Amino acid sequence: MLNCMDIGVKNSQRIIMLFSKRILKLSESPTLQLNNKINGLLQKGEDVINLTVGEPDYVEPIESSYSAIKAICDHFTHYTNSSGIISLRESICAKLLKENNLAYTPDQIVVSAGGKQALFNAFFVLLNGGEEVLIPTPAWPTYKQQVLLCGGTPVLIPLDESSEFKLTKETLKAFITPRSKILVLNSPSNPTGATYSEEELDDLVSIVEENGLYVISDEIYERLVYSGTYSSPVGINDYMKKHSVLVNGFSKAFGMTGWRIGYTAAPLDISIKIAAFQSQTTASISSISQVAAKYAINNFDKEHLIELKEKRNYLIHQLADTPLKIDVEPGGAFYLFPRVDSVLGNSIYGESIDSVEALCASLLEREHVAITPGSFFDAPNNVRISYAKSMQEICDAAQRIKKYFKEGMK
Repeated sequence: MLNCMDIGVKNSQRIIMLFSKRILKLSESPTLQLNNKINGLLQKGEDVINLTVGEPDYVEPIESSYSAIKAICDHFTHYTNSSGIISLRESICAKLLKENNLAYTPDQIVVSAGGKQALFNAFFVLLNGGEEVLIPTPAWPTYKQQVLLCGGTPVLIPLDESSEFKLTKETLKAFITPRSKILVLNSPSNPTGATYSEEELDDLVSIVEENGLYVISDEIYERLVYSGTYSSPVGINDYMKKHSVLVNGFSKAFGMTGWRIGYTAAPLDISIKIAAFQSQTTASISSISQVAAKYAINNFDKEHLIELKEKRNYLIHQLADTPLKIDVEPGGAFYLFPRVDSVLGNSIYGESIDSVEALCASLLEREHVAITPGSFFDAPNNVRISYAKSMQEICDAAQRIKKYFKEGMK
């Protein structure tokens, strides 16, 4: 005879078996999980300077705000084409041609609910079970998780400061197998800020083409390049144009994180499949956000880039006499990614610091400065520091970090 406890165990086992194998592989976004914890501290009135989240301190162009308000007043609040309103897709095509020398038609553009959905759409329509996706690391953890959700196999390619966190053709060749299908390129990179030149991309593309790979090019930070001009992998040659999915959006360049607008630009056969997939998931996305994006795309404020570069330079200078070693200056995006291995294994304020997680937790507790463990990006000897904050917050955070190490390591 079964007792209540036996029934509970059996029911528990049955409930576990009901979940798909895909969802059991999934980990919650560690960066968002950390940010939720910090927001909880802020809501309690704690004086925390949050340098973890990749969210600019600037806001959407005023043209976007007014156009969105007008759209609401005009009742432009119903379903749209599942690929996005035609005027926005035309504006995206015009931007890609003018700024990136890439010619697309509106049928090759699919507007999505943020860059994250755009990435997922691309992985979902390209991957079969067991096919490999090459991911240079340190990398945004979402790539790996989305590949797993789509039934693919993520293959992590470890990079470090010796190559300036950039993939070389020799390293790429070493990780390609007969199951390799997709290479993910993110330039400028989250979390390292590494930005590829056209010459560096030429080298990589020769190996990509030789092995028949597809490329997903995450270009969400492409307007945030501090010197020279941005080079898209998609524009290197005809092969890349026919075998790449370009992913971009409005969150980073325009401070429109909450509007949730991203897009893919791809060969027509791929775009048709992405549009079909999206039509069965989110269908159409926010009509109001699409109108706002249409007016944002031609109104990037270059002052944002100037201010970010000033913050980067200031923070690098201020942290120079701390154990946070910045051997590679980021060429784009808005993150520093210093090494901290000289601290690991030591004590700070009498506490053993045996991991980057322990270091970040200690800094948060002692000085109320939040930074992100590099282990989240498969780099256990580094931390990520976002400088997409006000200059006052950057200044205050720098002083607190210096105090933490100076007093804690006496």
